[in-house]
Amino acid sequence: MHGPQAQLAADVVADLPVGLFALDATGGVLLWSAEAARLTGWSADTVVGRSGLDPVRPPVDLAAARDMLARARSGRVSDPLPAVVPTGRLLYVHAAPGSGEVAVVGVLQDATDARVGVEAFSLLDALWQNAPVGLAYFDHDLRFRRVNSAVTTIDGGSADDRIGRSLEEVHGETGVRIGRLLRRVLDEDRPITQSPFTGRLWHGRGPEQSWMVNCYPVHDRDGSVLGAGLVVVDITEAEHTRRELAELAAARESLLRRYRSLVDATSAAVWIREPDGSAREDSPSYRAVAGQAPHEYAGWGFLDAIHPEDRRRKRAAWEAAVARARTGEDAGFEHVHRLRTAAGGYRWFRSRAVPVREEGRLVEWVGTETDIDDEFRSRHRLDVLAGATLAVNRALDPETELLALADAVVPEFADLCRVYLVDEARPLEPGHPVHGRRSVTRAAPGLPPVPGDIGADGAARFVFGSDHPLARSVRTGRPELELDPLEVEHWAGTPEMYSWAREVRMNSRLVAPVISGGRVIAGLLFASCGDRLPYTADDLALVTELAARASAAVEHGRRFQQTRQVSLALQESMLTEPPAMAEVGMGGIEVAARYRPAAAELEVGGDWYDVFRLPFGDLALAVGDVAGHDLAAAATMGQLRSMLRALAFDTDGAPSDVLRRLDRVASRLDVTRFTTLLHGRVLLRGDQRLFRWSNAGHPSPLVVEAAGTARYATGAVDVVLGVDPDRLRHDQEIELVPGATLVLYTDGLAERRDDVDDRGARELLALAEAGAHLDLEAFCDHLVAGSPADTGDDIVVLAVRYQA
Repeated sequence: MHGPQAQLAADVVADLPVGLFALDATGGVLLWSAEAARLTGWSADTVVGRSGLDPVRPPVDLAAARDMLARARSGRVSDPLPAVVPTGRLLYVHAAPGSGEVAVVGVLQDATDARVGVEAFSLLDALWQNAPVGLAYFDHDLRFRRVNSAVTTIDGGSADDRIGRSLEEVHGETGVRIGRLLRRVLDEDRPITQSPFTGRLWHGRGPEQSWMVNCYPVHDRDGSVLGAGLVVVDITEAEHTRRELAELAAARESLLRRYRSLVDATSAAVWIREPDGSAREDSPSYRAVAGQAPHEYAGWGFLDAIHPEDRRRKRAAWEAAVARARTGEDAGFEHVHRLRTAAGGYRWFRSRAVPVREEGRLVEWVGTETDIDDEFRSRHRLDVLAGATLAVNRALDPETELLALADAVVPEFADLCRVYLVDEARPLEPGHPVHGRRSVTRAAPGLPPVPGDIGADGAARFVFGSDHPLARSVRTGRPELELDPLEVEHWAGTPEMYSWAREVRMNSRLVAPVISGGRVIAGLLFASCGDRLPYTADDLALVTELAARASAAVEHGRRFQQTRQVSLALQESMLTEPPAMAEVGMGGIEVAARYRPAAAELEVGGDWYDVFRLPFGDLALAVGDVAGHDLAAAATMGQLRSMLRALAFDTDGAPSDVLRRLDRVASRLDVTRFTTLLHGRVLLRGDQRLFRWSNAGHPSPLVVEAAGTARYATGAVDVVLGVDPDRLRHDQEIELVPGATLVLYTDGLAERRDDVDDRGARELLALAEAGAHLDLEAFCDHLVAGSPADTGDDIVVLAVRYQA
């Protein structure tokens, strides 16, 4: 093997976790790998060229070693031989027959490393499969038993086409010739190497090829011949490559002219650049695209045709590629940019180049410039559509959704985006102007302020005449594309807007309607200005899709807002104000509560609280959380609240009994959703104020002592409502000492995402202690405002303080 094949084989040998050696016919050492040197302590310099059986202090039994080598020379494999080397290791020596000037190849394996053998054979098997030469094994009848992938690459077909078949069956006359060679190897029990063959495979149907064939007998440990191995090197391509390289060296300029001609036949321009990336040699094909004269193109002048926003990145990319090439790295150059064309305007192009070296020295670059504008803009439209869809779907009210749309398309798709909300009280009739309020204006950075009319009430009003494109789009419900908008003044609406459009060199604009409930509620306007390419029919299709998705999002947002308003109204109607201290009827007991709805994206939840006097004088408290964030959760919350009041009024039983009865009744009436609830009573016992409660899967109460320290009230936490109505529930009881504050709350006050170490609970304690000195109303505000939670969920806080 020569060149890359020999290098690959050498790299694989260097990576094997065993020592390798090779001997010539006289026993002299030809190869001593780095791993062999590490295992034995003998360097290659002290071993190569000497006899492999040094009689001075031999590490092995000399007679056994000579027998092993003799068997290897005769084509046989012996059992491994133990050897103790200067490093103190016990090694196993394996020897096998070689070929050509290599009479014996051998392996040194560390006997103490059990994994080495597995790794070695795995790597050797990988070498078999991935070797850059064809390897095949035949049984005694010369039928294929194993082939590697290189054989199928050389010969064609697959391994399944060969296994179990003879060479003649697979390759016809050429197979017969190779079979004769293998038969000689079996009959004479000796290798035959470096045999050239030329022919056609697959029964003469394949291409004319040339190979170098090596054959060798394969023995078992007893020396019997099992079959024959075949090593095939395809030299067809190698000879062709050598001829081609010679031709390239002799006629480089001719080949470059062919390359230019080939590229000129495609949509790309070809060019030659200096080692530093500048242009000394002219490129008529590039200049034809960019519309430059030769003196404008020379040096770094070709960069002048690059869009100003891309020019610096282009120069930096060139300098980076040059730096890599000069250090010998793989320095292929590729860059995407906007190029000013001879026809006017910019289009997207891709530059690609490879370095040309002579004797390892960078001498020039050869590259192409390819127009990818259609492909780039198509991919860009999909990116804009995906980004805008994601943006509008994150918002849940119509104006925020349209604002998100404008933010998503400027400056990625448009230099200007405006959203006009149509006055729905006015009819959209032909021949009539369109009135409304300008809701959103987004302009690309660097543009002057966009003018707009402000009404007497301070609102941004608009009136578009009946022939205005946006008015037509609103009336017809169809998007419109207008090129060269500066040719007419009607589109601008006002002289100030027309002057602004001339200043920014607006070249095209798109308008599209936003529909909700079967009626156009808004118009979208997108404008392309300056060097941005004018919009096309493909962009009109994109805007049509953007408007459709905005319409769907707005429709959803309106429904959501309606549902949210109903839910909030229902929820707030059932969250009564806590009784004043005088109404509690229990000296010194003060009550305060707070409710904050969930963040908009989570809708309205089922969190609630209740405080009411019981007929026998106790003060009932309840804080609950119905699973879900929708109108159904709020409705369920209202039903459970009413049931709890009724059951608590109807009995003087313990809170656990009230919860058990509530769970049973709600489950049988199919009211219960997954609900946590803490219900208790503040009651008198002599001069003491006690709190007795039962907990159905809810966060534990928090107690802030008069001294300002906070703790969680411990006690049993039973199963949530709606799971097992008949399960036994428990009661807990604590004393409310003078100055103490009891806090009941829902998990929205302290819950954190991925809070594996319960940090939120610790931060809530610290927050309560920091506000312990505040009056009760301010204390509740302090807890809600400083909440350590990050889920955006509903928050309920119900606080009771005993002032003696």
